Amino acid sequence: MKILILTQPLHTNYGGLLQAYALQQILKGMGHDVVTDRLGVVQKLPLWNRVLRFLYHATQFYILKNYRYYPYRYLFVSFDKESKAKRSIAINTERFVNIHIDTIDLFTRSNENVINTVRQFDAIVVGSDQVWRAAMSDIPTYFLSFTKAMNMRRIAYAASFGTDDLNEYSKMDMKIAFESIKLFDAISVREKSGVHLCRDYFKMDAVHVLDPTMLLSKDDYLKLIESEDSSCSTDMLLTYVLDRTLEKNEIIKRIGDVLHLIPSENGPVKYFSNIIENNASECIYPSVSKWLAGFRDAQFVVTDSFHGMVFSIIFNKPFVAILNSERGASRFISLLSIFHLENRLISTSKELLEEHFMPIDYTLINEILIDWKKQSIDYIKRYL
Repeated sequence: MKILILTQPLHTNYGGLLQAYALQQILKGMGHDVVTDRLGVVQKLPLWNRVLRFLYHATQFYILKNYRYYPYRYLFVSFDKESKAKRSIAINTERFVNIHIDTIDLFTRSNENVINTVRQFDAIVVGSDQVWRAAMSDIPTYFLSFTKAMNMRRIAYAASFGTDDLNEYSKMDMKIAFESIKLFDAISVREKSGVHLCRDYFKMDAVHVLDPTMLLSKDDYLKLIESEDSSCSTDMLLTYVLDRTLEKNEIIKRIGDVLHLIPSENGPVKYFSNIIENNASECIYPSVSKWLAGFRDAQFVVTDSFHGMVFSIIFNKPFVAILNSERGASRFISLLSIFHLENRLISTSKELLEEHFMPIDYTLINEILIDWKKQSIDYIKRYL
């Protein structure tokens, strides 16, 4: 079967890249011919919305000194329209996509060419990541409204709304999503809350499945680590923090002090601003290989990232997850509850307890993972 995967743009998001890679690997392993749309379709926000977002992130960047925020990106609708310097920071992650993921640049074409190209596929799989979050995605596209007249299978695999409600949806988004979701032959979601959202808002049943990254094993990811990424120091406290704050820095410091570990950030040295383009060389994202090697070698992990939690579990590492409400709390809670790891989620350094510094017994957790993995793969097989 010839399959097209629609997901978030493949740029510098390690979790996004690896979930796209994993889903493609699983489908290819079933004998299918698979390509993934490379650029995705971002939400086309109105100018007033982009200006408000710019002001908020500019405040974070310039006044509060939270350098994870890129204020100028909110004046653009796509990564491709930003500066050459901004694109240069993705040189290593781009290489991973070019080597390991078969892609198609679908939505750079005219509408007529998009339709003609999509008609050539036997099935479309939407997912995973936050493809159904209105603040990040073009809702009509990711609910496949443009395929209404086409004869093909449509499957949502581990689609994520990212939040517990649909407050980000406009009235038009809601109307289109309500009508278009009925086109799908099967609907699965990544969070338990997504099951309720599909039922309550769209009157459709959905199945709770694993994020695609968890369908592959640790050994599968070890094969992606290149020879130059040899083992790191044995006293490493790996940090993968998407939105730095003083509170998160305090959590990292306290864990490092208690465990006598040296913090090592699993990302670029600095984070890029379009305003200061001469620092681009320091903002290049390390390779996906190096990112994975960080989890392989870590003695402990601190993260505020969904996929930071995922790879901590895959590599059986002790970890603490810091709740990142802005990026969607339900994703954290849903994943941790599957493995009975809710106690690893904290918001402040005051919540750190002795149990957080102890190793995690992964015996039962790995058994749960095997069971969920089987159910999730069986779900894909059933509808393809």
